[in-house]
Amino acid sequence: SGASMTPEHPVAVVVGLFVAYMLVVGVLWKVTGTRYDALADSRAHVVRGIILPIGVGALLLAIATTWLGWWDLALFGDGRFGPTWALIVPAIMAVVVVANIVTIDFRSPKADVIPFLVIGTLLVGFSEELLSRGLLVVGLRQGGASELVVWLATSTLFALLHAMNALFGQSVKMTVTQIVFAFVAGTAFYVTFMTTGSLLVAMILHALWDLGALGIKATGAQQKPAIGLLAFGSYAAALVSVWFVIGVL
Repeated sequence: SGASMTPEHPVAVVVGLFVAYMLVVGVLWKVTGTRYDALADSRAHVVRGIILPIGVGALLLAIATTWLGWWDLALFGDGRFGPTWALIVPAIMAVVVVANIVTIDFRSPKADVIPFLVIGTLLVGFSEELLSRGLLVVGLRQGGASELVVWLATSTLFALLHAMNALFGQSVKMTVTQIVFAFVAGTAFYVTFMTTGSLLVAMILHALWDLGALGIKATGAQQKPAIGLLAFGSYAAALVSVWFVIGVL
C-alpha cells in the first residue's frame, strides 16, 4: 500500500483540505451560476452543478490522498470495529436506497437526467466520504483525537459542508434543517465505515442515497411515506449504535 506519511500537523492538513474542497465547489458554483435548488433540473444543470465542481474536488482529494500515502488508511481504517448488530444501520440504508431508486419515474420525460445523476452522485459519494470519513478521520486520529472527538468532529464538518447551500438559492431555514440531518447522516456513514471496515461501502451507499433522492425530485415522483419513516429509522439506529462503536458504552 506504499508508505503513508504523518504530517507534523495532521489536523491542520485535513482541515485545510476540507476548506480547499469547499472553496473549489463554491467558486465553481459561483462561476457557473449554479442554484442549489435547481441542481437536478436538467442535464446541463447536473453537469454544471454536480459533475464539474465535485469532479474537480474529487481530483483534488485524490491527489492529496496519493501525496499523503493515505489510501489504505482512508479506505480501510483499522479494519472492522464495533458490535456486529450495528450493521443494521447500513442494512436499513440499503433498503431505503433500493426503494427510493425503484420509486424514480423512469418513464418521465425528465428521466433523461438520470444517467448524468448516476455520474454526479458517484462523484459526490466518493468525494464526501473520502473527505469526511477518510482523510478527516485519519488526520484526527494521527493528531491524537479520541474516537468520540473523531465522530463528533467529522460529522459536524460533514454537516457544515452543506452550509454554503444557503448562498446558492436554498432558504436559511431549509439549510439549517439540512445541516442537522447531515450530521445524523454523517453519523450513519461513520457507523457504516466502522462496522464494515470499508469506506467503499459508505461511498456506494452515499452515492445511491443521493441518486434516489435527486432522481425522485427530478422526475416528479413521490417518496413512499413508509420509506421516509425507514430513513428516520436508519438515522435513529445510527445515533444509538455510534456510542457502542466508539466504545463509550
